[in-house]
Amino acid sequence: MKQATDHLGVKIIGGLKEVTTAWSGVSLLIDLYRKLELEQLANQVLPAKKSAKGLKPGQTVESFVLLNTLGGECVEDIQRLREDEGLAAILGYRPPAPETARQWLDRFHDETLMQNKPLQGSFIPLESTSLNGLRALNQRIIQSYIKM
Repeated sequence: MKQATDHLGVKIIGGLKEVTTAWSGVSLLIDLYRKLELEQLANQVLPAKKSAKGLKPGQTVESFVLLNTLGGECVEDIQRLREDEGLAAILGYRPPAPETARQWLDRFHDETLMQNKPLQGSFIPLESTSLNGLRALNQRIIQSYIKM
């Protein structure tokens, strides 16, 4: 690795990479998300993935919060966030690919809760375990807001 010495005695090991993003303002939202410990809560209350690879549930939720905040209209719009080097530097990870995000959302649907659906008329199924987990995140946000 390349090593340089500054006049102040600071040693820099490796190359520094300067990246920018048009979405730097979301760093305040990211800080709030992390200060409220929503990532840790999401990791506890949302179902664990089958594989240890990739993003944790809290990071995926954070990515969807950013997608919504930045005006995303569909899952495919997350690709723009994924390609932004500056945003990835702020987050410390790269948001999920659109197909991965879609598969993650599909896990919130529980077909067994649809078994009692009538042939006609409206029907509201019970909430799945995953949706109940998202309720815990919403409760944390609301409680934090009330305390302010």
